[in-house]
This record gives sequence, structure tokens and C-alpha cells, in this order.
Amino acid sequence: MKKILSLIIFIVTIFLTTTLGIAGDYSNISKNSEITAALNALESIGKTDVIAILNGNNSTGQPIRILFRDMTIYGAKDCEAVTTRTQDGKKLIIYINAEHKGAPTEAIACLIAHESQHHTMTNTRAEETRAWLKEVSTWNAFVRRDRSVALVKHPLVKRENYIAKLNARDNGAGNEIRKIVAQNPVYARLEN
Repeated sequence: MKKILSLIIFIVTIFLTTTLGIAGDYSNISKNSEITAALNALESIGKTDVIAILNGNNSTGQPIRILFRDMTIYGAKDCEAVTTRTQDGKKLIIYINAEHKGAPTEAIACLIAHESQHHTMTNTRAEETRAWLKEVSTWNAFVRRDRSVALVKHPLVKRENYIAKLNARDNGAGNEIRKIVAQNPVYARLEN
């Protein structure tokens, strides 16, 4: 009986250690608990493609760091987030506007999903459209799982609901999002 109990305890310990070791180990991406929670949320809805890009399956072959940052110092106070290269040009980094600290985890996860699509750094409207579509598909997955996330009063949730509404106008074909990207003055200088 002791051997069986010991075996069960051993198996449970191995299972919990393995499970906890996999979930939430994003120290190569961020040390911030809100960002880590958002990465876990992405994993929980099956956005493994986003996680893979962030872990190094991208144009640099390196993990992409994610930080909250005061965007006003870059003259980009109205930007929700940006993806840029590190000073040495060898790695990528995502800066999330520091005003979004404390935002719902799902909304932060959607920004991360969006920014992950900029890993190619092609700076085209097609890349921007792909990023918006990834963002909205991520938001829709969260809302399908728990409708109450769409009811939270927060500027990022308002953004996500707006993008989802746009995308729903043409049944997810992406034409409405392409139109918004094409008309946005921020993206006016981008090639198609």
C-alpha cells in the first residue's frame, strides 16, 4: 500500500512540476507579471503561433522582449504599442504604452498578438493589416471563451470591441480593417 501511495505522490509531483514549468515560463520575453499573465492567456486560447514568434521563431531568431514603456519619450504618446529593433539591430522589442498598465489581461494579450506580427519589420500596409487581423482574431477567441471580457470598461477593451465590430461588418473578410488601415494617416507612408 505504501509503495502505491508513494508511486501516486511521485507521479502527481512530476505532473505538477512539468505543468507548472511549462505554463508561465516567459522569463526570456518579460519579467513583468502583467505581461506574463497576458502570455499565459494567449497560450490558454491556443495562440501558439504568437508564442512561437515571441520565443524566437521570427526574423531575428531571438526571443522578443516585451516591456511597458512611457511612449511620450518617443513622441508616440497615442500609440498603444510598437515593435522595434534593439540598438544593436539584432533583436526585437515590443513596447506597450505604460498607460495600459492595469488593463485587462486579455486586452494586453491582444496588443501583444498584434505586435508579434511586426517581426518581419517590412513596414507595409499588408503587414499592418495582418497585425490588426491577428489582434481581432485573438480578441474574438477571448470573447468566445468568456463574453464578460467585452463588457469591461477600459480604453483597450473599447478598442478591441471596435475592431471586432469592424471585422464583423464583412463577416471577417478583413476588408473593413484594410480600409481603416489604408485611411489611417499613421500608415499613409507605408507601401501596400
